[in-house]
Parts: sequence; structure tokens; C-alpha cells
Amino acid sequence: MHYADTADNADGTAEAFCYCGWVEDHPTRDAADAAATNHQRNADATEAEFAAAH
Repeated sequence: MHYADTADNADGTAEAFCYCGWVEDHPTRDAADAAATNHQRNADATEAEFAAAH
């Protein structure tokens, strides 16, 4: 399971990140939040698919 989150940068941009090492910078917090949500959902779906196949 992935745990993605966001953080605000001093320059007004935002960063989306995950404990797995994934990081993306975005111009807004909303964009970073959407990216974090997508990363977490996609990673969780991939892991569930792998678990079901094995």
C-alpha cells in the first residue's frame, strides 16, 4: 500500500510525494493533491492485481 501526500513549497508551488520515493512538483496544491491521489490509487491497484495473480 502506498501513502502519498502533499507539501507546500516556499515559492507557492506544491509537491506530491510517496514513501516509495515518487515525487512530483506541481504549480498548485490542488494539482499536487490530484497527482498524489492518482499515484496512490494506481499503485494500490497494481499491487492488488499482482496479489490476485499469485
